Amino acid sequence: MSNLAEVPRRLSTEPAKVPPAEAAIPQPGDATSVVRFFVLSVTNLFIGTVQGVVQTFPGVSQWLRAAGPAGHLIDPLAHAHINLVGGVTTGLMGVFYYVLPRLLNRPVYSPVLAATSFWFSAIGVTTFYVSLVILGLIEGNLIHAGMTYAQALEAVGPVHHVLIITGALLMGLGYWTYITNIYLTVFRKRGGRPHASAA
Repeated sequence: MSNLAEVPRRLSTEPAKVPPAEAAIPQPGDATSVVRFFVLSVTNLFIGTVQGVVQTFPGVSQWLRAAGPAGHLIDPLAHAHINLVGGVTTGLMGVFYYVLPRLLNRPVYSPVLAATSFWFSAIGVTTFYVSLVILGLIEGNLIHAGMTYAQALEAVGPVHHVLIITGALLMGLGYWTYITNIYLTVFRKRGGRPHASAA
């Protein structure tokens, strides 16, 4: 009987033991490295929604329609990219970087690739968006002044293509480094050995 009486006392004084499976779950790393994806996502969505509202104003929508292909650079191209790439995709990248280590019970393969994917994506989508809006405004004004779109493109020169290609390339590098990091996290270990697939 005395042994039974000791059990509640021992249970109340002994610290709770964490199961090994739970204790082994890695933390997603520095919270700042994940939160910045969400901050960038929300910022881009804000910019996109503001542009979307402004484009409903009668004078703005008429100007965009009359600008033809130059207006299309602003809407839908710039508008779609700031929302879908800068907003939605960037947010999903942050979600994957946060959730995947917890699902797989191991950290992201490369924090350097994670940071690289963020900066390439951030700089790329910003360059692409700003380039499309500025080129759309410049070339649209030239069209409103009486030029054709071909003449407006010729007046702007190679800067048109250089800016757009630069932004697209930077976005691509952001995607490719992200995809590489995700695949390496899922299929490879730090030592370069592939993870054994479940039977």
